[in-house]
Amino acid sequence: MAVFLTTLVLFLAALGLHLIVWKIRLPRFQTRTLLLLFAFGLGMWLLTLTVRPMPWPDVVHVCLFYTSLSLCYVITYSAFEADSPTLSLIRHAHDAAGQGMSSEEVHLFLEKRPFVKARLAALTHDGLVREENGRYFAVGGGSIFFRGILMFRKLYGPIQEGG
Repeated sequence: MAVFLTTLVLFLAALGLHLIVWKIRLPRFQTRTLLLLFAFGLGMWLLTLTVRPMPWPDVVHVCLFYTSLSLCYVITYSAFEADSPTLSLIRHAHDAAGQGMSSEEVHLFLEKRPFVKARLAALTHDGLVREENGRYFAVGGGSIFFRGILMFRKLYGPIQEGG
């Protein structure tokens, strides 16, 4: 129970810090800032262990649980940061008020949304893609997180449809 409560308090504190920073000024690199805020929260907690020690297995457990929870939040936040195709489509289907939507209406809705442009703009802004003369190029290397995702995708193998 101590692991759960400690992780919950840590996560809520980092979430509060996140909200405060966003109220003061929206960061230019939101995902990177979120990762730094959650890492800062974990680092500060680790420093407090000198004053109030905890058994090492519990410390490791809290670190793993907190990191998992934080990364899940960062992934979920990306759906709020930009226009999420899935959430937008569900919202649009909900607005149909029980009448449902034909496949033509779904296709028209998706064609009108700026999903691809928004994703390209975010990738360019984060430095993962650069645009030259109307053509997009992957920037060499990218962040360690991006390289980790690419490594996982290579291990997982080809995906038939989608990403």
